[in-house]
Amino acid sequence: MQPQDVVYDVEPGQFEGQVIRASASRPVVVDFWAEWCAPCRSLTPVLEAVVRSYGGRAALAKVNVDQHQQAAVQYSVRGIPAVKVFFRGEIVSEFVGALPRAEVERILARAIPSHADEMVAEADELLAKRDMRAAEQRLRSALEEKPAHSGALLRLGLLALEKGDAAEAQNLLGKIEADAPEHESAQAGLARIEFAETCQAQGGAQDCRRRAEEEPDNAEAHYNLGCCYAAGGDYGPALDEFLRVLTLERDFKDQAARRAMLSVFSLAGPQGDLARTYRKKLARLLY
Repeated sequence: MQPQDVVYDVEPGQFEGQVIRASASRPVVVDFWAEWCAPCRSLTPVLEAVVRSYGGRAALAKVNVDQHQQAAVQYSVRGIPAVKVFFRGEIVSEFVGALPRAEVERILARAIPSHADEMVAEADELLAKRDMRAAEQRLRSALEEKPAHSGALLRLGLLALEKGDAAEAQNLLGKIEADAPEHESAQAGLARIEFAETCQAQGGAQDCRRRAEEEPDNAEAHYNLGCCYAAGGDYGPALDEFLRVLTLERDFKDQAARRAMLSVFSLAGPQGDLARTYRKKLARLLY
């Protein structure tokens, strides 16, 4: 087996090097098979074709269980064909049985980074260096290859927000599907736009603050001020205003204040101290 090989047989006693260490640089799809296994003979060509379609971004290691009994036991191979995807030494996906090609493609697509995924990862490195122009180019290239890539859509949407292009941000963030991992972050970004629009429609932060001071029992005045705070990133004061709304009028605009608080939790970091503190306050108030 040469390092550049995409499909290879794992030699006896070489599982550690040809699978575990090899998975440090790219995902390794391991095909546990045996010569006497008829389903294995039908699955292996499918695996070869699908892995080759990744153009070297993944490898297929074929492991004869009769020659690698220790590895089969170690990785709980109880039936064959068994497929396990290793990346950086860990199993990231697996299945058993001779599945149709479409199903194999679907499973492997979740475990093997696509070219678009790699470009998004490169963009993240550029964003960390504050090279926004180059990062945006990578992200747009990722979308050209995969128009529904939720990671690229989210990052481009947030970049548009930073530039003040609310319309472009809404367009990009609104395309992220509900079942995507980035959906919650996208909704938080959209909420940020809505907060800013509400604040501006009511005359801006200064006018909203003056009205809330002049009309302390006006739920709408406190809601608008909360939106201004949230739009400006002042999440603690925003949450205080939304709690004030709930105290004054729990069902204000179909529980708009509660929904606004949930959006602020996402913006501030759902696992952060601020979110934890105000979740408790919200729970005490509502329940």
